[in-house]
Amino acid sequence: MSFNTADICDDNMKENLQILAPNFKNYGGKKKCRGEVITIKLDKSNWGLIDLLKSGDGEGKIIVVDNAEYFFGVVGDKLMALAKENNWAGFVINGFVRDIEMTKDIDVLLYALGTCPLRNFEKTKSELKIQLSFGGITFNSGNYLYADNDGILLCQKKLN
Repeated sequence: MSFNTADICDDNMKENLQILAPNFKNYGGKKKCRGEVITIKLDKSNWGLIDLLKSGDGEGKIIVVDNAEYFFGVVGDKLMALAKENNWAGFVINGFVRDIEMTKDIDVLLYALGTCPLRNFEKTKSELKIQLSFGGITFNSGNYLYADNDGILLCQKKLN
């Protein structure tokens, strides 16, 4: 994958680029990723995310999850394996993850705020393909996300 977020910023100064706050860390095996955004808003539990991961081929797509920073692990080794199996490129989660000793070896991007071993088993609602705002930026399904070790940026259209 031949891009760098720093170069994208330099080469696209006229685009409306948004940069995610630096408090997100990658817990996945993939260190560089780009793709079309699919948004999902969760209310504590990850059941809606599980359904999305199972629903089809995620080729070239990155799931942006807002879990309102509830202190539960939203994605762990099983969902990472499911994402890899269905070709999803990665996740950006406004929340927490778990099983990081295993997720770091799965070739899927996994940015989150931190870790929490606890999972919420309660079935709660979720909303798919809605506007989400966190980390200083606003995500919409159909935006394009670019991530590497320098950070995560978002654009309304595909850049290179």
